[in-house]
Amino acid sequence: MYRPSLKSGWSLIILFALSVILFVIAHSSYVTIEADFHQSKVDAARLMAAFMDSLRAEQQELGIPFDPINDPLQTGLIGAARTTITTDRGLLSEKQAALNPNLAAVFVEELSKQGLKAGDHVAVAFTGSNPGANLALYAALQVMKLEPAIIVALSSASYGANREEYTWLDMEAILRQKGLIDFGCQYASLGGKDDLGIGLSDNGITALFDAMSRNGTSQIIGATFAENVQTRAEAYKQLLPQGKRYKLFINIGRGLANVGSIPNANQIREGLNPKLAEEQFDPEGVMMVMAKEGVPVFSMQHPRRWIRRYKLEEPSGQMPEPGVGPAFSVKKHNVTVAAICLAILLAAIVAVIIFDRHDRHFMANIVDPDEEL
Repeated sequence: MYRPSLKSGWSLIILFALSVILFVIAHSSYVTIEADFHQSKVDAARLMAAFMDSLRAEQQELGIPFDPINDPLQTGLIGAARTTITTDRGLLSEKQAALNPNLAAVFVEELSKQGLKAGDHVAVAFTGSNPGANLALYAALQVMKLEPAIIVALSSASYGANREEYTWLDMEAILRQKGLIDFGCQYASLGGKDDLGIGLSDNGITALFDAMSRNGTSQIIGATFAENVQTRAEAYKQLLPQGKRYKLFINIGRGLANVGSIPNANQIREGLNPKLAEEQFDPEGVMMVMAKEGVPVFSMQHPRRWIRRYKLEEPSGQMPEPGVGPAFSVKKHNVTVAAICLAILLAAIVAVIIFDRHDRHFMANIVDPDEEL
């Protein structure tokens, strides 16, 4: 067994110092690993931030007040608790969580995972209840250059796009005028109970029709819920160019014409629903109709769950920086640098052993003159 000689003291001290230095180098060396679809995600996040900035400036121009308590970042995307076009109670926390430009990156990744590419046609359905989530989807659609056919249930739950003079259609019209998007809702319905605006006042119904009229949006107004669902399904077919097919149906929220009923909505999973056509729903919404026609269905009902799943920073005091966070890139220790440091340390240890052996062998061959006398 090798035993270091007393002369190895300085060698061991140098070896210890070298070990510390190499450890510090390895521990402080990082490499940035970009996530899948990195550039598209960054572009979408920045575009959504531009959406929000433009809408904020326009709201100031229009003189519409911001809610200092529920909308402390003054995005203008948090509506009132109750207006004439408010259908029911909504979760304020879900609306606030969606006011994150990085939510657009979630849609980019989820849609890209479905193999969508530029020019693909997608059917889109949402309500006015969560404008933040709608903007995130719009940013992803624009960056990915998809071709959306969009139908909105225009009324809104509380704290959504529920101002009579500033509905979702008005918001997207601003974005088109500023050249930030080149698409928008082709059809709109009243939304609410049975997608017929049941429970809204006459003033509320009139306000919704006025919004559709001033934005040039075609109306879906059936006599019954079933008729509205059928009319929507036919509208999507009419919007699809001949010879094309929808690669995905995207739903945001719980619009009854889309999910069929609240119990149905509770049964529908977040994200892709590959077996939706095999499940039983009563009544059926457009999602089920699409699924039975072979169109994959993607649903987002709770943006906050996606914020947590993708480890996005939630708005708290300031707006999250677009394009920053684990959804875009992560820092990890540089394995290459660590391996080089380890190799250097091992080589140094071997060198110390070899030189120490050589030194001991050399000293053993020296003859002491006093011993010969």
